[in-house]
Amino acid sequence: MAPIRYLPAPRWIGIVLLLTLALLAGLRSSVGTRLDSFTVDEPWHVVAGTAYVRGEGFHLNPEHPPLVKLWVGAWMPETFHLPPTPDLREKSQEREWVEKTMFFGNDPRAVQVRARISLWTLHCLMLAVLGLLVWRAFGLAWATGTLVFLALEPTVGAHLPVVMTDLPLALSLAIAALCAGLLASTWHWRWAIACGLAMGVALASKHSALAGLGGLGIGLVIAACCGWRQGGMALIRRAMQLSVVALLAVVVLWSMYGLHFHAGADGGDAFNRPIADKIDELKLPHWRNAIAFADEHQLLPRAYLWGLADTVRTGVEGRGIGMHQVWGKTYYGNPPWFSWPAIIASKLPLALMALLLAALPLLVRTRLPPSARWSLAAVVAACGFPMVALMGSEGIWGGVRHALPVLVGMAIVAGGALGIAMQQRSRPLLIGVAALYLLAAGMTLREPRLWEYHNELAGGSKNAYRYFGNEGLDLGQRFHEIRGFHDRVIAPSGEPLYIDYWMGEQQIRAGKLNFRRRVESLDDTNVAGHYRGYFVYPMMDTLPWPQWDWDPQVVFKDMTLVERFGIVGIWHGEMTRPQTRAGSMFSKVSDYIYKENGDDWKLVSDRLEEVVAQLPAKVDAGVELGNAYLRQGRRAEAIAAYRRLLTQTKVPVEPGIAAQLKAQIAAIEAAPKDATVAPMRNPWLE
Repeated sequence: MAPIRYLPAPRWIGIVLLLTLALLAGLRSSVGTRLDSFTVDEPWHVVAGTAYVRGEGFHLNPEHPPLVKLWVGAWMPETFHLPPTPDLREKSQEREWVEKTMFFGNDPRAVQVRARISLWTLHCLMLAVLGLLVWRAFGLAWATGTLVFLALEPTVGAHLPVVMTDLPLALSLAIAALCAGLLASTWHWRWAIACGLAMGVALASKHSALAGLGGLGIGLVIAACCGWRQGGMALIRRAMQLSVVALLAVVVLWSMYGLHFHAGADGGDAFNRPIADKIDELKLPHWRNAIAFADEHQLLPRAYLWGLADTVRTGVEGRGIGMHQVWGKTYYGNPPWFSWPAIIASKLPLALMALLLAALPLLVRTRLPPSARWSLAAVVAACGFPMVALMGSEGIWGGVRHALPVLVGMAIVAGGALGIAMQQRSRPLLIGVAALYLLAAGMTLREPRLWEYHNELAGGSKNAYRYFGNEGLDLGQRFHEIRGFHDRVIAPSGEPLYIDYWMGEQQIRAGKLNFRRRVESLDDTNVAGHYRGYFVYPMMDTLPWPQWDWDPQVVFKDMTLVERFGIVGIWHGEMTRPQTRAGSMFSKVSDYIYKENGDDWKLVSDRLEEVVAQLPAKVDAGVELGNAYLRQGRRAEAIAAYRRLLTQTKVPVEPGIAAQLKAQIAAIEAAPKDATVAPMRNPWLE
């Protein structure tokens, strides 16, 4: 087959076309997200970013690099109220303070409107840059196909207005990949500079950029070595260019932190946990040693290293979640190897999936120019390495947002179908490609909640909860509808509202809902767990979960479903379930320990015994019970509490957590009677 050639087009037409497609993507996103409230993480990012911009340091929310937070913080008005940050311990205290700042100290609806505009601006600019680079590497038709794919893809649209780090990472990583491909094909200095800047932006977007940038780095080294036939000077020049790329990337990252190693301009590091503790709790020695070395020698900003340690613990090592729902089947221990391909396959519209599959044989049969070949290889590396990293991690709880770099890479590959069809001037091929785009539009443009979209393989958006249980289903965005129903129906009735759907508690209380925890005090005596009123549950709770003694026919037998908002249902009636009361009691005990700094360990152990009697497989409760006994010097009871988690069979403990429990038991048994044994870190703490 003849090599692909670029179709001539006046430059201004191409620029206008790509800018228009980027704006249309934003417009489509605004329609498909107009009902969304904040995700559970957005208030954190907005408040932290405002603190960064106002010179308060980088101690809030160091879990993520600062790019998105700096951007949205710069958009916040002077009237945004930011009280002095108190001394915060643990993430739970920080989350509560941030939510109070957002929902009690400010107008959250006005803040959300401004935040959405700021993120649409950022993401549409990044889409336009991506389109221009695809045009430079592959041609205008290919760039058009790529942006149309991204404009139609629901997950991308759902993230365009969201103050989170996943989409900026995906777009900046793709931009870096295209710059790397153009550098490898030309070895011009301008592409070395562009590549370094783009890599720095990716580093400042999210810590998981390291996987994709590692793939790009390996690819660039290979490409540089391919110039050995041109002599030693060529190799030296390329090595210098790669050095500039790496240097620029690191400089950009440092600049995002104001060129300060410490989180505060005063030289302090007021994180919610000391960085030494964050590093010490890592179980993988190569990560622990590398981060400790970088911190000791101040190779990267401390706030970045703190967040990297947190990312490794939660994303690579896992949070100890031992049960996973994939394609309607429950798996224990580590998630199955196919979890991430399954998650992507459930979210990608079938017409776009067909377009991607159609593009692959076309690419194989078409001779591409060097710029296109190297750029395509760089894109594959930039999304392939993160995919490999994901499949080796335990963090499938995050859902498809963690795989957004893969989706953007798929869009670039799929764009080749239109590019090649235009080059070949094949009417049947053009009709087929256009039909797939139109079919994708028909499948997705009427979707009212882009975040919740799932394709027909997963039962559609309405029934996807039967097959998957991750944050790709929902992340707390149904607050506005729940509040509206409350104001119309629940408030006039005067009945209480019990919520088992993940939303910020301070958001609920600031909204003046008739919200009531099932356990409001550690002195609660409602051991039977009898409640009457309105109940909010995610629809996945209409499924049986025998591992947790959850039978929906029993739980909901005295309730009536009075409203459903997508993934969320509202019931009215009454229920009696001691296990539900036990779960709420644990939440109250956890608040007592980590928010109120309580230290009555006899009270803690007494209440947690009530919890584990009903929920013996609840890892966090079992660990805290063992810790409470240990603090009282009751070693035998502590060992029994830890061991109970290992011997129960309802939900087998995740292998890594099981190893920690066994090590903790061994340490207690081996310690002298007068020695102090440190409590075990609760693996489910954020």
